Amino acid sequence: MRALSNTDFWKSEFGLLPIKINPLDGLNRFLMLNGGSGDFCLQTDEREELETDFYENSWSTNTKNFVVVGDKKVKVFNWLNKSSEEVELEKVENSKEKFYKYLVSKSYKTENDVVPFIIDIFRQLRNFTKEKRNPSVAINILYQLLISIEEDVAQIKYNDWEIENIKLPDEFENYSERLKNGVKGIKPKLDLILRHSSGALFQEAHREVVYFDSQLDLFNGISSNINTKKDAYSSVHYTPQYLARSIVENCLKYLDLKKPLLKIFDPACGSSEFLIEALKQLKNLGYKGIVKVVGWDTSESAINTSKFLLQYENRKQWNNKLDFEIKKVEDSLSENWENDYDLLLMNPPFISWELLFNAKSKEALAKAFGSQLKMVKPNQASAFFYKSVSALNSEGIIGCVLPTSIFTFDSYKHLRNEINEQLSLKLLAKLGNFVFEDALTDVSFFIGQKPQKPFIPKVIWTKNDKGIAQEALREFRKIEANGAFSKDDRNYSIYNPSIFPTVTDTWKIISLKENNTLKDLERFVSEGLLSKISNIFIVKQGIRTGNNSIFILPETEYEKIPKSERQYYRKVIINDSIKNGNLKLTNYVWYPYNKDGLSLRNEVDFEKHANYTFTKFIKYKHELSNRPRVKIESWWQLSEHRAWLRNQAIRLFSTEFGKSDSFAFDKNGEYVVERGNGWIPKKEFLTEDYYFYLSVFSSSIFDILLSIFSKQLAGGNWYDLGAKYTSNIPIPNVHSILVKDNLAYKKLVELGMELSNGNSYVKEAIDNVLKKSFYPMM
Repeated sequence: MRALSNTDFWKSEFGLLPIKINPLDGLNRFLMLNGGSGDFCLQTDEREELETDFYENSWSTNTKNFVVVGDKKVKVFNWLNKSSEEVELEKVENSKEKFYKYLVSKSYKTENDVVPFIIDIFRQLRNFTKEKRNPSVAINILYQLLISIEEDVAQIKYNDWEIENIKLPDEFENYSERLKNGVKGIKPKLDLILRHSSGALFQEAHREVVYFDSQLDLFNGISSNINTKKDAYSSVHYTPQYLARSIVENCLKYLDLKKPLLKIFDPACGSSEFLIEALKQLKNLGYKGIVKVVGWDTSESAINTSKFLLQYENRKQWNNKLDFEIKKVEDSLSENWENDYDLLLMNPPFISWELLFNAKSKEALAKAFGSQLKMVKPNQASAFFYKSVSALNSEGIIGCVLPTSIFTFDSYKHLRNEINEQLSLKLLAKLGNFVFEDALTDVSFFIGQKPQKPFIPKVIWTKNDKGIAQEALREFRKIEANGAFSKDDRNYSIYNPSIFPTVTDTWKIISLKENNTLKDLERFVSEGLLSKISNIFIVKQGIRTGNNSIFILPETEYEKIPKSERQYYRKVIINDSIKNGNLKLTNYVWYPYNKDGLSLRNEVDFEKHANYTFTKFIKYKHELSNRPRVKIESWWQLSEHRAWLRNQAIRLFSTEFGKSDSFAFDKNGEYVVERGNGWIPKKEFLTEDYYFYLSVFSSSIFDILLSIFSKQLAGGNWYDLGAKYTSNIPIPNVHSILVKDNLAYKKLVELGMELSNGNSYVKEAIDNVLKKSFYPMM
């Protein structure tokens, strides 16, 4: 029986990764890791030990509970409450899931956890040193503070620790005593802090401070209050421990652990989260060979931290046989990369071309792709990705975090093809916008191996909500442990698609349900029952005024314009103009164009024929003349007026980004659209056809189609409705007899008319008709 003492049970039943607390001490003690929430310590045999030891182990590993499984009893020690509980083993074995839920419920985070406890001290040090970026002095003081747990700082051998000898503040002894005293009499254990809690701890060192607090605290000490920069759209993201752990774990499955030497490289190593994790898991797997570790980064504090942690790992776990080379570089892309790495791990910078203000960085980025692969304004991460492939040896493995755009954007199509020709794709995951702390970047990860072989990768899709990524990765661990093939949950899907890429020309990852739907849709298209949007519509972009605050005005302002000038204005569709198929007039836009082009051809004409507007606009002449694509001699024109809108005609419109509630029909041909799209039929339409498609595009079925084919925006509720991302969506074709002769056509026309008149209650009826007649697979 005694399943609780078997670490494989915890992996297969709950998706926990067992890591030995100290592989060298010969004890059956493990950290059971599940993604940060509900981690605990486990001892699988019973020995006489002091309760204090259990508390110190769990506190120092940033967990709450230490579980001891004996022959007849299960004991749970919780340092937060300084309590121990004892339960009959048989009783727990019969209620294992209930027991685990109990452990999770007792694992909530507090300010007294070891990481926030030490960070609080570190922030006091930063208030002392006043270092906004790369706090090299503060971080060196922190190293010595940690070392003081075990050693007399006056006797530190700085070379052994890979740290600098710097002057310590007068208050250092106070900080040291505070740390060594721990919380509630529970003392810290340096080895456990550095090996198991350092990732979250040292991320703090990278943060840029925007405000220091010079006030003293209640005990006349330096305040720990500082404000660090939080940028939701930052390009530098710290790898969460659960993500690094999962990527490393799944890379090591393909690594030959019989090799006497392994070379591991991270070209953007930060505080070496990936490198430390790889060493920890290799030691856990019993690897006996030599490991050479190479890491580069642009941050001095990150490099110093990496050296400190790796030197400690080398001395304590690898008997000084670890070969590591960590160096600060100006730009990793400018460095010469070796080509014989067994394992390459990285979370590269996600910096867009537009945000690369350094000319050297842009040059290095362009050069990384060479002459064969032409890229237009690529993200810096894509260059790291491309260059990494050449750094692998003939059986090398890469595991990396990437912006999802590299999986889906057309601009990276050739890059994906190049990667696909050199690597076997093993595992691809889309994790969404809730992976990085304080950042909204859409995150994916990639695992591949040389050489290229015909191989369908496993894929992980997650719903774009907080906490789902951790849940999905735990489930993936369970699937692997149990030899299962797939799991479909409303929040995530894990499976092997029948073909890959699933969506043409992309690596877009969709849910298992969407994958099955896609296969049915492809069959319907091949049988002529559905047709791609690109065969029916030309989707055209709307106008760009170049200055909405001047050119777009509310209806109340429009009423003040002389009637003779109103011919130069048009009703305009903006985001607020469309809701559930209904078109609402909210604004007008300056639109001085007729079928031949600009109707006010010079400034004299403008002043003569539209004097009211001229008087209003002339004060902004300089500002309007500096807009892109505008000549100074016609400064009153729009940046992009779109020739297709000059003729007034009935049209189907959508917003630029949205979903099924973002379409409307202009039955009188009075509107232009600003930052939206016009859906222009390739063949002549009857008025009824527009209402038919208004119904189709306003259905929840179309939302499902968008989720499969289009680009999802941050937050998960909006999609790109432009031609690029909607062209392959299958819809009924009104030019087909199969559609026109179907009774559903007439019904959908009637429902579209109701929708256009503001009756949004018909949407359920629209869904029912579409499912019955055109989308039975939905």
